[in-house]
Amino acid sequence: MRRFLLLVAAMMVAFSSVAQKRTVTGMVTDQSGAPLPGVNIVVKGTTNGTITDFDGKYQLDAKASDVLKFSFLGYIPQEIPASNSVINVQLKEDTKSLDEVVVVGYGTQKKSDITGAVASVSADDLKGQPVSSVDQALQGRVAGVQITSNSGAPGGSISVRVRGIGTINDADPLYVVDGLPVGNINFLNPNDIASVEILKDASASAIYGSRGANGVVLITTKKGKLNSKASVNLDVYYGVQKVINNWKTTTGPEWYSIQQELNKTRTSPIDLSLVDKNQNTDWFNAITRVAPMQNYNFGVTGGSKAMTYALSIGHLNQEGTVEGSSFERTTGKLNVDYQVSKRFKIGTNLNIEHSKKYSISEENYHVGVINTAIKIEPVIPVWKDKANHVYDYSKFTDYPNPVAAIQYDNSHSEKLQLVGNVYGELELAKGLKAKTSFGQSSYRTDSYNFTPVYSVNINQQNLVNKVYRGYNRGDYWSWENTLNYDGTFGKHSLSALAGYTMEEGNYEWFSASKTNIPNEDPSMWYLDAAADGDLASGSASSVSMMSFLGRINYSYDNKYLATVNFRADASSKFPKENRWGYFPSVALGWKISKESFLENATWLTNLKLRAGWGQIGNQNIGSYPYQETMNGNSQYRYLFGMTPTIDQGYVVTGMVDQSIKWETVESLNFGVDASFFDDRLQTTIDWYNKKTKDMLVNVPIPYYYGYESGPTSNVGSVKNNGLEVSVSYRDRISNKLSYNVGFNIATVKNEVLSLGNGEPIAGGYYYGGNATRTEEGEPIGYFYGYKTDGVFQSQQEINNAPVQEGSSNEDLKPGDLKFVDVNGDGVVNDEDKTYLGSPIPKFTYGFNLGITYGAFDLSAFVQGSQGNKIFNAMKTHLYNFDETNKSTDMLNSWTPSNTNTDMPRLNGNDKNNTNRTSDRFVEDGSYARLKNITLGYTLPKSLVQKAGIASLRFYVSGQNLVTITNYSGADPEIGQNSTTNYLSRGVDIGTYPQAQTYVFGVKLGF
Repeated sequence: MRRFLLLVAAMMVAFSSVAQKRTVTGMVTDQSGAPLPGVNIVVKGTTNGTITDFDGKYQLDAKASDVLKFSFLGYIPQEIPASNSVINVQLKEDTKSLDEVVVVGYGTQKKSDITGAVASVSADDLKGQPVSSVDQALQGRVAGVQITSNSGAPGGSISVRVRGIGTINDADPLYVVDGLPVGNINFLNPNDIASVEILKDASASAIYGSRGANGVVLITTKKGKLNSKASVNLDVYYGVQKVINNWKTTTGPEWYSIQQELNKTRTSPIDLSLVDKNQNTDWFNAITRVAPMQNYNFGVTGGSKAMTYALSIGHLNQEGTVEGSSFERTTGKLNVDYQVSKRFKIGTNLNIEHSKKYSISEENYHVGVINTAIKIEPVIPVWKDKANHVYDYSKFTDYPNPVAAIQYDNSHSEKLQLVGNVYGELELAKGLKAKTSFGQSSYRTDSYNFTPVYSVNINQQNLVNKVYRGYNRGDYWSWENTLNYDGTFGKHSLSALAGYTMEEGNYEWFSASKTNIPNEDPSMWYLDAAADGDLASGSASSVSMMSFLGRINYSYDNKYLATVNFRADASSKFPKENRWGYFPSVALGWKISKESFLENATWLTNLKLRAGWGQIGNQNIGSYPYQETMNGNSQYRYLFGMTPTIDQGYVVTGMVDQSIKWETVESLNFGVDASFFDDRLQTTIDWYNKKTKDMLVNVPIPYYYGYESGPTSNVGSVKNNGLEVSVSYRDRISNKLSYNVGFNIATVKNEVLSLGNGEPIAGGYYYGGNATRTEEGEPIGYFYGYKTDGVFQSQQEINNAPVQEGSSNEDLKPGDLKFVDVNGDGVVNDEDKTYLGSPIPKFTYGFNLGITYGAFDLSAFVQGSQGNKIFNAMKTHLYNFDETNKSTDMLNSWTPSNTNTDMPRLNGNDKNNTNRTSDRFVEDGSYARLKNITLGYTLPKSLVQKAGIASLRFYVSGQNLVTITNYSGADPEIGQNSTTNYLSRGVDIGTYPQAQTYVFGVKLGF
């Protein structure tokens, strides 16, 4: 009986066990909805498992209490309870995985094997930002890469500096798109980007030799995947933009009150009866607007067993926040890779862009539209008769009506650019591949302007209409041939690259203008329609380069790493004797976490030490710096012949140095890569020191030499060093909730070591002179001028003070500004000008946060700069004692009853030159900005699939929402006030401010 009962009990347990087990089925897909074959699925804690088939489907016996673990290389693992009999899973790409493959020069490499300073940014990091350019989206994302806007205008230029400013010449990095070097990336649609890698140190960028001195930005565009069905995506957003901030200027009545006070001391008082003291025109508001912005992106990706493809079309239409400015761009991209046979592969990458840009007069130092709107008197109305569109004809102001200036300025340009390459790759033997690639970048830019006949006032009129036409073209081609070997021999791994490249660029521009078109209809805005005048100018240039390159990557036991790079470049920009430049680098790495003494440190996933040294070059200079060139224009006219006639002459433009050579940057880098807790916590720390030698400097010469300028010679040197830290953490709390946070910070110290003859270089030109100075022992382009020490409070203080201006202080009175006698010689003069601060920040930083809860996703990004100064050149206008508009600060000017102020007395007869370049106009430019915040919601698949839609996401996004700063101007993000003046950084001449943007978008997948 006992045996029978035991048998029954055993059978009941067995039946119960069988009853609990059942077959779980489902499909595993990626984020685009494409099936993932080969995904590992295992019952957690057992060896019971399976893999997905070619269609991503699987089946596995499991109990309801079991947990299924899904894992696949390159994707984030997921653990899901087996409570349902059908479980479909979508795996997300693990862009932070230690073994992700990143792009390096002329190839790819596992992140864990990299020995140089290479930073990666994925498409996920860039998504959701309503920006028109890729570099804007990168701002603040990478430690040691400072990105600032030179202008907030639609399509405005961007300044990118990698690890400081290493030269007084062009310090822009090299951009490489899908393997092709390009001059800029304005043609790229940010939505087409798959990844961005930035090579920051010489050991990483030496493979690009003469063009790697300022860093290298490698951009890879999206491609299709093998064995995946066509995936169609549509991303559309619409938004509005507004100016972030306004200048703090006086109202009409406030201005009138200040002018009344100034008239008391003026030798020639202005006639205030010409204006209405109650008129209050906000000129800045009159030229700005709430501007719409819309963007459309359509893409198709997919692949078969042998071919992958990616096609996209994008259209951006962005109105500017300043009237009269806009940017419209249409882009197209095609990437195709085809495996012709087991050993032979071909492919192509093509990008095309057409853009149209309407611009305003922005960089005019005295009468630019924004500049004028800030300083023109508020008592002058915009309109005399608005109904009939008649502007106010004011005799009071010397400045043009900025609203009228926008109307009568028809400046615009159109650009067509084609960038692409084709390649073929042949596997010669196991691990040995030969590749040849031919790329071309061509652009055509047409510039137009028509100035009609108009008359606003005597200072703003055009009595004869004029048509202008400009044309700019560039054609660049590159042919690259490489041989690559990868092999493993026991514990030894070797990768070797050898290559030969040729490239050439041909560039040309011309401009012409004529006057007096009989009919001002737009259909007549052509040169041949004009009757009079014939002014034309132009130039052409050609540059070429030939290179040999090589690289060896070696790894022993996956612990000890070494990388050696070498490149030799020959450039037509240099004379034959110095045409070749040679650029070596070496880097070492040690994966300490692989050592046996750390094998029990389960909390440590990876720990790697890196060290690198290298030399790289800079050839971002003119095409013919060592050749004498001649220039002829209307200024050079001479009389010749028995019957004298006026002939145009020519002059040698400058003395040349026929022995010039490359600028060379020598860089040393030490780094640590560490990750903990299964890669959830990751950090990278780098310290670098780089020195630019043989920097090209224009050497001043005496005028009696007979040249317009001195030679450009290799006589300068600059040093930069700094520390970079990046930290990120990600975790999944539950199947619904996951999050990630990241922070980066970078310091940089810049110093000019030599300028040859030691003569300082003035820069940063503004209406009052030069705001910056570059000299030995100081940072590039630091602010230079007088120091002030408040205002004089009594006559006795004046009597005891150093001479402020001229031979005595007899014209000074209490309330006048007090300048500091820096050198202590008893006189304040040019010898007392001194260092006032640097536009280079002490450190820059970025912070990002991402949260996903169920179908909701939230991301936020903060970017900032600390310790940099801004020269507020607009304040020199707003603080002066003429009739222009004034800063509200002047309402707090010194008076006998208001002595607790640093604002000097209102003095209409200022002999103290109060507005000379001084620290009054140098402000703290530090800021922290909520750069972007995006909230999205993805509809459940069960709902959208009924409509034939794979995915549907709605999102709202804001750009530049909050800015914390002490800067008194409209925007603390000040780059270069000219795209060609590299010593004008941080000088605010009324820069087009950044826009605050709000968008609503929809993203569909099919």
